[in-house]
Parts: sequence; structure tokens; C-alpha cells
Amino acid sequence: MRKFKDLLHIVGVLAVLLTFFLVPTTVLAATSATVTVNATPGYISMTVAPLSWDVNGITGSGVISTNTVYYSNPLGDTLIPSNPIVDGECLFTITNTASVATNITANWSDFANGDAMANSNTGNEGAATFGGYSWNSGDTTYAGNRTVAMTATSGYMHTNLAGTTNLKFGLTIRTQTNAWTSGTTMESTVTVVMTQAY
Repeated sequence: MRKFKDLLHIVGVLAVLLTFFLVPTTVLAATSATVTVNATPGYISMTVAPLSWDVNGITGSGVISTNTVYYSNPLGDTLIPSNPIVDGECLFTITNTASVATNITANWSDFANGDAMANSNTGNEGAATFGGYSWNSGDTTYAGNRTVAMTATSGYMHTNLAGTTNLKFGLTIRTQTNAWTSGTTMESTVTVVMTQAY
């Protein structure tokens, strides 16, 4: 009788175990995930050197004449850049530390003091007005690639400049056509603007 009870007990335990293994169980799975979001800004930064230009003061006397074209060309103040324009003909260097491609613009303000020539915004000189241009190394032709440097909203001097790629550039001024009424030094500024190219 005792053996029979033991046997029933063993069968009962086996039945419980068998039931446990036969009952469907829930599969445990991930119910959430974490996504890492990285955001890298398009960084724009540059410097220009030198920060001044004495018109006709590179190889000339530093005194300007009316109705005359001057270039910021280290090879000569009245020497037109070659075709194509090369680094050695460009006085200014943009040191580019941008991480993205950029477009470059040069805006040229009116002069102050003395005769105070105004920018014609056409590239042409006239009475009491000057014409201004910007250009850069690598331009195929000076006449075909130069950009009118207006007081604001000038066209691009250079487009799609690769990130961290430096650029050499120059300026041209066509002085007023009428006679000077003062010997006072005039002063204006050229603002070089770098914007992201899209």
C-alpha cells in the first residue's frame, strides 16, 4: 500500500512537471530601443590677409590719377591679370577653415574723406564715381570672370569653394573721370562674405 502511495506521489509530481512544460510560455523580447542622433553643423570660418591695399602703392608711387585702372596685382599696379589668373597676381589670400563648400562675395563701400568717390555699382567709372571688380586665381579670363564689386548684393566672386581650400583673389578700381578737388586720402572698405553653397 505504501508503495502504491509513493507511486501515486511520483506520478503526481511528474504530471505537474509535464503540465509546466506543455503550457505555452510567453517569449520575452525587447520592447524598446534607443537611437543615437548625431548633428554636425556646417561650420563657416575664414580670414583674409592682408587687410589693406594702398591703390598704386604696390609698385607705384601710392598716388592715384583720375580715369585710370589699378589692380591689386603684386606684379604691378597697372598690370592687368593674365588669362588664366594665377596666384602670383593676387594680393589677397582667403584662409578657409570652413567645413563645407562655400560661395564668396566681395562688397565695396563708397569712399569717405576728400573727393569721396562713390561706387557706381556698375564696374564703370564716371564723374565722382569709381568702378570696382573682384577676381580670383584660377579664373579662365580676367575680362570674362571678374565680378562687379557693388556696395551690397554683389555677385559671387567664386562659387562652391571646397571646405578648407584657400583662395587667392584681387581687386580692380577704375577711378573717377573728373579732376580731383582735394589731395586728402580717401578710404573705403571691401567686405568679403562667405556663405554656404547648396
